[in-house]
Amino acid sequence: MSFSEFIHACDRNDNVRISHVICSSGDSILAEYVKPPYRMNTLRLFFSMTKTFASLAIGIAGDLGLLTIDDYIIKYFPEDLPQLPDKNLCRIKIHHLLTMSSGIHDNTYAGLYAQSNWIKAFLKQEFPHEPGIYYRYSTHSSHMLSAIITKVSSLSLEEFLNKYLFHPMGIYEAQWEQSPEHLTAGGMGLSLYPHSLVKISQLLLNKGVYHGKRLISQDYLESATRQQIVKQDDVNRPDNHFCGAGYGFQFHISRGGFYRFDGAFGQLCLICPSKNLSVTVFSENSKMEALLSLVYEYLLEEPFTCGEFDAGQEMSGEAKNSTAEIPLRKYQLSQNGLDLESIEFIRKNGAYSLILCEKEHTNIIDFSFSGEKQGQIYFIKDLQKHWQKYVCIATFDQVLKLKVFLIETPYIVDYSFIFSGKEVLLEFSINVSFTLQNQTIRGFAMPDGLFSEGRNI
Repeated sequence: MSFSEFIHACDRNDNVRISHVICSSGDSILAEYVKPPYRMNTLRLFFSMTKTFASLAIGIAGDLGLLTIDDYIIKYFPEDLPQLPDKNLCRIKIHHLLTMSSGIHDNTYAGLYAQSNWIKAFLKQEFPHEPGIYYRYSTHSSHMLSAIITKVSSLSLEEFLNKYLFHPMGIYEAQWEQSPEHLTAGGMGLSLYPHSLVKISQLLLNKGVYHGKRLISQDYLESATRQQIVKQDDVNRPDNHFCGAGYGFQFHISRGGFYRFDGAFGQLCLICPSKNLSVTVFSENSKMEALLSLVYEYLLEEPFTCGEFDAGQEMSGEAKNSTAEIPLRKYQLSQNGLDLESIEFIRKNGAYSLILCEKEHTNIIDFSFSGEKQGQIYFIKDLQKHWQKYVCIATFDQVLKLKVFLIETPYIVDYSFIFSGKEVLLEFSINVSFTLQNQTIRGFAMPDGLFSEGRNI
């Protein structure tokens, strides 16, 4: 089996849609692949892989003597405690946050996400289980780790990791998101370059040492990356053979003693110490068990080889020449869930631009029928909108279709426009999302919205 066979096997599997793959060993990249139109030199959103970085921060803080994982968490938040704290809240240690065993029974994410202060909302919950005995995945438990880092260091999680981890490793591009109470989000929202994640995997394979300098203790990493608790719901699941049912300190324990951090829609970094190998994958949309099954079969069962490989795969969506004319108008839009107020089509440098006017931002998407166009727009990541890169492919055969790849995320947005006289019907769809829904929006030409083809911006 080989790296090239792995890429082809992913292409054939309906449950796997990859965009980047990097295999590394020690300080060397053995093989890498990026699917057009994605790039290796752009940020990539980690989703829940962020949680592992909160764990690394706790380990470093422990090394610095700022805390111990046996500290009770209530001592850090006396001003945020409810009037009548749950009896089990008083028993929660940092260790329990790290192992997702704070004592909650159900996934409380939706209820806490909607609150204006995630710290107070977390502490106000019911904790029916004694801490340490019942696993329940909790993004807000990871966020509490971020809050603790700020309490003990007077630095945000972002500032702390920049100082003690990222900058010493030559990682300067980290982009984070904030919780409603203006803390660095500890359970989601980190973006780094793909090659920076390779540096992190090298640190882990070297047991906390990067380029000869120890950045985190071996003792903490050994505890963090071995099974600390069983994910009881996953023990007997038939579709969980490769994912495994063990959990460490914000690390999942996989088959064969390997460990990983992963995120929504198929983001993955698998660390294989016995093989001195790491496998990093970013996806448009992959199911983790299906993805891991291919990683194990093609990359881990036998000694690693690259094989014959052509990285130049074709891009999804093909630009077509068109002689159709796009109405150069501005349209007022009906009420919609995208907060779009109007759209406008104009000529720009021999091609076209779509101007999307929202309540807070105005985005311009350039497109052409002779090839891809690229630029930057404001678009949601995990929690907030960010100025991020896109690639757009356009076709026009009765219906104008724009396929927009938000190449810093898994998101692929399809805009379809059906023109009828002075009206337009906009159909918006997105491949995956926690926050956006597919919808149809009607637009009406504004009185001053008809412009000549010579208009440029």
